[in-house]
Amino acid sequence: MSDLSMRVKAILSLGILVGFGAVSTLASWTGEATATSDISTATVTLGVGATSGTATTASYQMPITGNNLFPGSTSASVVTVKNTGSISAPYVFAGRITGSGSTALGTALNIVVKTGATVSGRGSSVTCSGGTALLTKNACSQFGSATASRPLASGGSETLCVQYSLPVTASNTLQGATTTIAMDFTSTVGS
Repeated sequence: MSDLSMRVKAILSLGILVGFGAVSTLASWTGEATATSDISTATVTLGVGATSGTATTASYQMPITGNNLFPGSTSASVVTVKNTGSISAPYVFAGRITGSGSTALGTALNIVVKTGATVSGRGSSVTCSGGTALLTKNACSQFGSATASRPLASGGSETLCVQYSLPVTASNTLQGATTTIAMDFTSTVGS
Protein backbone atom coordinates (compact mmCIF):
# COMPACT_ATOMS: atom_id res chain seq x y z
CA MET A 1 0.00 0.00 0.00
CA SER A 2 1.11 3.40 -0.74
CA ASP A 3 1.79 6.07 1.71
CA LEU A 4 -0.99 8.14 0.31
CA SER A 5 -3.59 5.44 0.67
CA MET A 6 -2.46 4.86 4.25
CA ARG A 7 -2.90 8.54 5.03
CA VAL A 8 -6.33 8.59 3.41
CA LYS A 9 -7.38 5.56 5.44
CA ALA A 10 -6.02 7.16 8.63
CA ILE A 11 -7.90 10.43 7.94
CA LEU A 12 -11.09 8.48 7.16
CA SER A 13 -10.66 6.47 10.37
CA LEU A 14 -10.29 9.69 12.36
CA GLY A 15 -13.47 11.00 10.70
CA ILE A 16 -15.36 7.92 11.78
CA LEU A 17 -14.08 8.25 15.36
CA VAL A 18 -14.87 11.95 15.43
CA GLY A 19 -18.36 11.17 14.01
CA PHE A 20 -19.01 8.61 16.75
CA GLY A 21 -17.75 11.02 19.38
CA ALA A 22 -20.00 13.79 18.14
CA VAL A 23 -23.06 11.54 18.23
CA SER A 24 -22.41 10.38 21.76
CA THR A 25 -21.95 13.91 23.09
CA LEU A 26 -25.21 15.36 21.71
CA ALA A 27 -27.47 16.82 24.48
CA SER A 28 -31.24 16.37 24.53
CA TRP A 29 -33.68 18.58 26.45
CA THR A 30 -37.05 17.27 27.69
CA GLY A 31 -40.04 18.62 29.52
CA GLU A 32 -42.67 16.58 31.37
CA ALA A 33 -46.13 17.19 32.85
CA THR A 34 -48.71 14.93 34.54
CA ALA A 35 -52.47 15.38 34.90
CA THR A 36 -54.26 13.35 37.59
CA SER A 37 -57.83 12.95 38.79
CA ASP A 38 -58.92 11.85 42.26
CA ILE A 39 -62.08 9.79 41.80
CA SER A 40 -64.55 8.95 44.57
CA THR A 41 -68.03 7.47 44.59
CA ALA A 42 -71.19 8.85 46.14
CA THR A 43 -73.17 7.22 48.93
CA VAL A 44 -76.86 6.45 48.64
CA THR A 45 -78.34 5.81 52.08
CA LEU A 46 -81.60 6.48 53.87
CA GLY A 47 -82.36 6.85 57.55
CA VAL A 48 -85.68 6.67 59.37
CA GLY A 49 -86.81 8.06 62.71
CA ALA A 50 -89.29 10.24 64.54
CA THR A 51 -87.80 13.52 63.28
CA SER A 52 -85.24 14.71 60.75
CA GLY A 53 -82.68 14.98 63.55
CA THR A 54 -83.19 11.37 64.67
CA ALA A 55 -83.67 9.79 61.23
CA THR A 56 -80.18 8.35 61.06
CA THR A 57 -80.64 4.58 61.30
CA ALA A 58 -81.93 1.93 58.92
CA SER A 59 -84.76 0.79 61.21
CA TYR A 60 -87.26 2.54 63.46
CA GLN A 61 -90.19 1.31 65.57
CA MET A 62 -93.05 3.73 64.92
CA PRO A 63 -94.98 4.49 68.11
CA ILE A 64 -98.71 4.26 67.50
CA THR A 65 -100.90 6.99 68.98
CA GLY A 66 -104.22 5.41 69.94
CA ASN A 67 -103.56 1.68 70.26
CA ASN A 68 -106.03 -1.16 71.11
CA LEU A 69 -108.08 -0.95 67.94
CA PHE A 70 -111.69 -2.07 67.81
CA PRO A 71 -114.24 -1.87 64.97
CA GLY A 72 -114.60 1.77 63.90
CA SER A 73 -111.46 3.05 65.68
CA THR A 74 -108.37 4.68 64.15
CA SER A 75 -104.75 5.21 65.21
CA ALA A 76 -101.76 6.89 63.62
CA SER A 77 -97.98 7.13 63.72
CA VAL A 78 -95.32 9.28 62.09
CA VAL A 79 -92.08 8.30 60.39
CA THR A 80 -89.48 10.63 58.89
CA VAL A 81 -87.37 9.36 56.00
CA LYS A 82 -84.08 11.20 55.48
CA ASN A 83 -81.49 11.11 52.70
CA THR A 84 -78.29 10.49 54.69
CA GLY A 85 -76.29 9.93 51.49
CA SER A 86 -73.96 12.34 49.74
CA ILE A 87 -76.11 13.04 46.65
CA SER A 88 -79.72 13.83 45.80
CA ALA A 89 -81.53 10.56 45.21
CA PRO A 90 -85.14 9.61 44.62
CA TYR A 91 -86.82 7.08 46.87
CA VAL A 92 -89.87 4.85 46.81
CA PHE A 93 -91.65 3.08 49.62
CA ALA A 94 -94.00 0.16 49.97
CA GLY A 95 -96.01 -1.23 52.84
CA ARG A 96 -95.81 -4.80 54.04
CA ILE A 97 -97.73 -6.84 56.57
CA THR A 98 -95.43 -8.99 58.71
CA GLY A 99 -95.47 -10.49 62.17
CA SER A 100 -95.95 -13.88 63.70
CA GLY A 101 -99.10 -15.91 63.42
CA SER A 102 -102.01 -15.00 61.21
CA THR A 103 -101.89 -11.88 59.08
CA ALA A 104 -105.69 -11.59 59.23
CA LEU A 105 -105.58 -8.39 61.31
CA GLY A 106 -103.12 -6.78 58.89
CA THR A 107 -105.32 -7.71 55.97
CA ALA A 108 -108.45 -6.38 57.74
CA LEU A 109 -106.96 -2.91 58.33
CA ASN A 110 -107.45 0.19 56.22
CA ILE A 111 -104.11 2.01 55.99
CA VAL A 112 -103.33 5.40 54.48
CA VAL A 113 -99.86 6.96 54.23
CA LYS A 114 -99.82 10.75 53.78
CA THR A 115 -97.26 13.48 53.31
CA GLY A 116 -97.81 16.92 54.82
CA ALA A 117 -100.22 15.54 57.44
CA THR A 118 -100.15 15.81 61.23
CA VAL A 119 -101.37 13.40 63.89
CA SER A 120 -104.52 14.70 65.55
CA GLY A 121 -107.25 13.45 67.84
CA ARG A 122 -107.06 11.19 70.85
CA GLY A 123 -108.35 7.97 72.29
CA SER A 124 -109.85 5.75 69.62
CA SER A 125 -110.03 8.51 67.01
CA VAL A 126 -106.43 9.43 66.17
CA THR A 127 -105.98 10.36 62.51
CA CYS A 128 -103.57 11.90 60.01
CA SER A 129 -105.10 15.34 59.40
CA GLY A 130 -104.58 17.18 56.13
CA GLY A 131 -101.83 16.28 53.70
CA THR A 132 -101.82 14.22 50.53
CA ALA A 133 -102.34 10.45 50.38
CA LEU A 134 -99.38 8.64 48.80
CA LEU A 135 -100.33 5.03 49.51
CA THR A 136 -103.65 3.44 50.41
CA LYS A 137 -104.41 -0.12 51.49
CA ASN A 138 -108.06 -1.10 51.81
CA ALA A 139 -109.43 -3.73 54.17
CA CYS A 140 -109.37 -7.30 52.82
CA SER A 141 -106.40 -6.53 50.58
CA GLN A 142 -102.63 -6.55 50.72
CA PHE A 143 -100.46 -3.52 50.04
CA GLY A 144 -100.05 -2.67 46.38
CA SER A 145 -96.74 -1.99 44.67
CA ALA A 146 -94.27 0.72 45.64
CA THR A 147 -95.18 4.37 45.38
CA ALA A 148 -94.04 6.66 42.61
CA SER A 149 -90.48 7.90 42.94
CA ARG A 150 -90.12 10.87 45.31
CA PRO A 151 -87.14 13.26 45.08
CA LEU A 152 -85.02 13.79 48.19
CA ALA A 153 -81.97 16.07 48.33
CA SER A 154 -78.87 15.04 50.25
CA GLY A 155 -79.62 15.86 53.89
CA GLY A 156 -83.30 16.41 53.04
CA SER A 157 -86.16 14.62 54.77
CA GLU A 158 -89.88 13.97 54.43
CA THR A 159 -92.30 13.19 57.24
CA LEU A 160 -95.01 10.65 56.54
CA CYS A 161 -98.11 10.03 58.63
CA VAL A 162 -99.45 6.46 58.71
CA GLN A 163 -103.11 6.03 59.69
CA TYR A 164 -104.54 2.62 60.66
CA SER A 165 -108.25 1.97 61.00
CA LEU A 166 -110.32 -1.13 61.69
CA PRO A 167 -113.64 -1.06 59.77
CA VAL A 168 -116.90 -1.41 61.70
CA THR A 169 -117.42 -4.65 59.74
CA ALA A 170 -114.28 -6.29 61.25
CA SER A 171 -114.77 -9.94 62.20
CA ASN A 172 -115.27 -10.90 65.84
CA THR A 173 -112.39 -13.40 65.39
CA LEU A 174 -109.92 -10.48 65.32
CA GLN A 175 -110.29 -9.86 69.08
CA GLY A 176 -106.84 -9.98 70.70
CA ALA A 177 -105.11 -10.31 67.31
CA THR A 178 -101.76 -8.69 66.57
CA THR A 179 -99.83 -7.90 63.42
CA THR A 180 -96.87 -5.83 62.31
CA ILE A 181 -97.04 -3.26 59.54
CA ALA A 182 -93.70 -2.36 57.93
CA MET A 183 -92.84 0.51 55.61
CA ASP A 184 -89.88 -0.31 53.33
CA PHE A 185 -87.97 2.66 51.86
CA THR A 186 -85.61 2.20 48.89
CA SER A 187 -83.39 4.74 47.19
CA THR A 188 -81.78 3.86 43.85
CA VAL A 189 -79.61 5.86 41.46
CA GLY A 190 -78.18 4.76 38.11
CA SER A 191 -79.68 1.97 36.08
